[in-house]
Amino acid sequence: MNRSRTSSTSEKPTVALLWGCELNQEKPTCTFKPQKEGKQDCKLLLSTICLGEKAKEEMNLVEILPAASQDDRKRKAVTLASLRASVLPMVVLTGLELSPPVTFHLRAGSGPMFLSGQECYEKKGGKRRGSETQS
Repeated sequence: MNRSRTSSTSEKPTVALLWGCELNQEKPTCTFKPQKEGKQDCKLLLSTICLGEKAKEEMNLVEILPAASQDDRKRKAVTLASLRASVLPMVVLTGLELSPPVTFHLRAGSGPMFLSGQECYEKKGGKRRGSETQS
């Protein structure tokens, strides 16, 4: 579907890139940063968090760490998912938009936990591809 040719003026065309990371004992933290440099209009649409095939029968907790700030040290981490292989090995998220940078952390368990989603950029209005030389 070509989103640049929409008839609605309220709908902005976007570019979406797939994004994913793995959290485990060796690498318990992952920070999402935009792949396209200099883009201020980026959002991460997190869609799935699941345990890997080799996950142990233990509680695995993934959280978002607050941004490092000297002004506000009282901010706490936010737990996104609590997964256990035999009970709840996967969660599907809808409507969760995060602005970069976002740091995910495996707080408990050994994983592996896989996070996936889409990195979305709004295209700037004005010029459309192939229409720069219209009279």
